[in-house]
Amino acid sequence: MVPRPRNKANKGLPINLYFDQRRGTFRYRRPTDGKWFQFGADRGKAIDAAHQLNTTFLRGSDLVALVLDEKSVTLSSFLATYEQDILPPRELAKATLDLYTVRFKQMRATLGEHPLEQITIRMIAEFLEPLTARSSNQARAILIDVFNHAAAKGLCPDNPAANTIPKIEKKQRKRHTVEGLKAIRSKAPLWLQNAIDLALITAQRRGDILNMRFEDIKDGFLYVVQSKTEKASDAGWLKIKITEQLNAALARCRDDILSPYLVHRRPERKKEREGKDHWTKVDERFLTRAFKDARDAAGCYSGWKEEEMPGFHEIRAMSLHLYKRAGKDGQRIAGHATENMTRNYQKDHAEVVWSEVEADLDIGEFAG
Repeated sequence: MVPRPRNKANKGLPINLYFDQRRGTFRYRRPTDGKWFQFGADRGKAIDAAHQLNTTFLRGSDLVALVLDEKSVTLSSFLATYEQDILPPRELAKATLDLYTVRFKQMRATLGEHPLEQITIRMIAEFLEPLTARSSNQARAILIDVFNHAAAKGLCPDNPAANTIPKIEKKQRKRHTVEGLKAIRSKAPLWLQNAIDLALITAQRRGDILNMRFEDIKDGFLYVVQSKTEKASDAGWLKIKITEQLNAALARCRDDILSPYLVHRRPERKKEREGKDHWTKVDERFLTRAFKDARDAAGCYSGWKEEEMPGFHEIRAMSLHLYKRAGKDGQRIAGHATENMTRNYQKDHAEVVWSEVEADLDIGEFAG
């Protein structure tokens, strides 16, 4: 017989735990004999206690599963299924998939060997506690989705991750100053200087800067398909007019290294790596480390805490600020919504309508 669905007051609660609307309290029904126990009005404590009790009463479930020829699915095992079957159709950007990989590694190390149905709120809360607010909330959001899919397949009775509370994220990283970014650029290798210049002039994200190719320069324009938005929206099909400033930056990208990418470098060892289609390509993590090294060498932002130090990502905010200060429209070049982008969405990219923008920010105070 299919069990009767839980009413609205009991939705989101572990099995055997119920909310008494009349008294405003929670009560637990012992599954062995149906006896009721009052758990008070504290929802968090009631849920945590119910999970612990359910785990205790289900300790023999592994023996039952053996008789029924069933096997419990561990979190590690289900994460493999999640990666293989659930993530690919979402067509996530590489940077997002890299983030999932990092979080999955953390989850497997701490919770991976536990059967899904035995993972409690407390176990997840203890896993999230030592993480920073941003990392914790990222991991929590992923776990909520993972357990939603697991519950839909009948692999666990509820979603313990959904009952944890997200941390409050306080933005700690500060903005670049003109003097600070100039100092960092002066200590950067040439390839990183090129990346900084392109970021300032085009106001594009780190990944899009690193994906720019020489073949994208056509008929006086630099064509950019923003990787973060090309699948989800149409704020990413840009046709950037090559102005005098941008042309000078592009010229600095041409050197004696034969590479398809505007931003490139000669590594110490020429070696093809997974995820790189050319040995000269710079990946995002290497760029982040190189920028930090240049920032440390510059000695700027002294007195700031490590978590306050701006990285390469904050150059985009600096660019938009400088465009605004110069009385120019930096929003469109950043890839924000326009009528043409809406038309792209309606046509499902069958006929892409490129949004033409002009990169005319004077970065002479940085590049000389």
